[in-house]
Amino acid sequence: MARITGYLLNMLPYMLCALPVVLVVRFFRCRTLRTRGLATGFAHEAGLVLFMLFLVGLLSQTALPKLEFGVGGPGIVPTSGGDSNLIPGRIFADCLRELSRGNWTWPLINLLGNLCIFLPVGLFPPLLWRGMTFRRCALLGFCCSLLIELLQLPQARMADIDDLWLNTLGAVLGFLLYALLRRCTPRFCAGFRLSAQKKNTP
Repeated sequence: MARITGYLLNMLPYMLCALPVVLVVRFFRCRTLRTRGLATGFAHEAGLVLFMLFLVGLLSQTALPKLEFGVGGPGIVPTSGGDSNLIPGRIFADCLRELSRGNWTWPLINLLGNLCIFLPVGLFPPLLWRGMTFRRCALLGFCCSLLIELLQLPQARMADIDDLWLNTLGAVLGFLLYALLRRCTPRFCAGFRLSAQKKNTP
């Protein structure tokens, strides 16, 4: 649990730094939408900002070089090399090995963590935009995971083929969560979508 909390806390500085940029971009984007006759509400903007900040936090911990701020100023933390895994399903054998040693943290981080961290990738897009189908969300999850793995290679981080299908499955679970929300609370979900501006009648 401490590692998960630390992971989330490490995302926070990057998200806070990105927040002003995201807000400025959304301010000008909202003005553009109004000229096109579209209205955006608080729920849509809040959801979109949260999703964009999440993506920044995700990239900061998985694909971007790790930074440290010391007396001499900011610097890049060297990453330790690792053996890349190109064998699908090896994570299950690794989980069983660690569980036999009494290590419950490793399976929790590497199995459930890879699933849960991509839930927003499948949840927010269909919530915010029309046309985001099950297949598109699954493809989006796969492409995002593939991009992360490719960006990790030149940094000597361990690329893992199991991350691809686990992250994709996480995005699929996120879409299923959206489908459940839409079924149970359709009006709540509809509030996150763009709508046509109401014309003032004289």
